[in-house]
Amino acid sequence: MIFAVELSICILVWALTISKMKTIHWQGVRKDGGIALHVWLMMVFFSITTVFLIKKFNDLFDAYTLNNLDRLIAYSSLLTGMTFGAMAAIEAVGKPSDRVIGHWLWRTLFATIIALVVIYSLFLSRLPNINSFVPQSLPEVLFMVITFALGILLSATVSRVYLNYLPSETAPIMRIRSILIIASAFVVCGYFIVKIIIAAGYFWPALASQGLIDLSWAFLISTVLLYFSFLLSNKMYARLVMISRNIQSWRTFQDLRYVREGLLRLFPEVVLPVTEPSFWSFILNPEYHLYRAIITIMDGKTMLEDLLSEGALHEEPPLWEGDMLREVVRVEQALQPVSSSGDFWEIVGEYRKAGRNLAQVQQQVSVWERIKNGIY
Repeated sequence: MIFAVELSICILVWALTISKMKTIHWQGVRKDGGIALHVWLMMVFFSITTVFLIKKFNDLFDAYTLNNLDRLIAYSSLLTGMTFGAMAAIEAVGKPSDRVIGHWLWRTLFATIIALVVIYSLFLSRLPNINSFVPQSLPEVLFMVITFALGILLSATVSRVYLNYLPSETAPIMRIRSILIIASAFVVCGYFIVKIIIAAGYFWPALASQGLIDLSWAFLISTVLLYFSFLLSNKMYARLVMISRNIQSWRTFQDLRYVREGLLRLFPEVVLPVTEPSFWSFILNPEYHLYRAIITIMDGKTMLEDLLSEGALHEEPPLWEGDMLREVVRVEQALQPVSSSGDFWEIVGEYRKAGRNLAQVQQQVSVWERIKNGIY
C-alpha cells in the first residue's frame, strides 16, 4: 500500500513538472525576473525528491552506489527546490527588502548542503542502509535536524511573504492561489516540526511514537495535494471561481424566495409564481433564474406601493384585514429601504437582504404564535 502511494506521488509530480515545462516561454524566461524559471526548477527538484521517496528504489539505488547516498540526494534536492520556491515567491509578490532575505537564503542553503555532505562523508556513508523512520545514531539526528530546520525557515519565509501580500490582492483567482500557497507553507512547516520531534526520539523514545509517524505521512499527503492545487492553471481556477459564485447565487435565490412568496400571497392574480428550478438546473444558468425572480419581485413591489399610496390618498379602508394586513406591513417594511436603481447585482443584493429580514420576522412571528397558543 505504501509503495503504491509513493509511486503514485512520484508519477503525478513528474507529470505535472513535464506539463509545466511546455508552458514556459524559454526565449523570454528572464523578462519576468526569473519567476517562471524558479517555479519550474522548484518543481524539478521536488520531482527528484519524490523519486527517492520510493523505498524500493532507494534500496536498489544504494545497492549499486554508496550506502545512504539516497538520503543526501533527497534532502539536498528538497532544500534546493524549496529555496527556488522561496525565491519565486519573493520575486513575484515580495517587497524590495525581501530580496535581501533571498541572498541570505542562498548562502544558508550552500552552507547547509556542505554540512550535509560532510556529515554524510564522515558518518552516514559508513553506516548500514537507513531503513527506520527514527534515527539510530547521533549523526543521523544531526543530518535530519539540520535539513528540517532549514525547511522550516524556507516555508516560514514563503508564508510571511504571501501573508503580507494577500491583503492587497483583489483578484479572486490570485487570492485563491495565494491562500493555497500559504496553507501549503504552513503544512510543510508542520511536517518538518513533526519530523524533528520524531528525530528527537533518538534521545526520548516516547517521542518516536507510531502516531507521530502517521501524522508525518498525513502532512506529506496534504502537502502533495496542496502542491497540485496551487500549481493549477488560471483556467482551472476561473472554473472553480465560477462554480463557487454559482453556488453563492443559489443561496441568494433561496433568500429571494421569502420575498416572492410574501408578494404572491398578497397578489396571487398579479404576481406570477416562479417555477423552482433544481439545484443543477440553476447552477447551469443562475443569471436567468435570478433575473426572473427579480422581475417578479419588482412587479409585486410596484403593485404594493401603488395600492398603498392610492388608499392613503383617497382615505379608503385597507384592502386587507387581520393576518393579511399584518403580512402587508411586514412585506412593505422589508421592501421599503430597497432601491431599484443601480447595477443588477446590487439590486439582487438589496433584495436578498430584504428576503433575509423578512425570513427573520416571519420566524419571530411563528415563535410568538406558538407561545401564544401554548405550544411552547
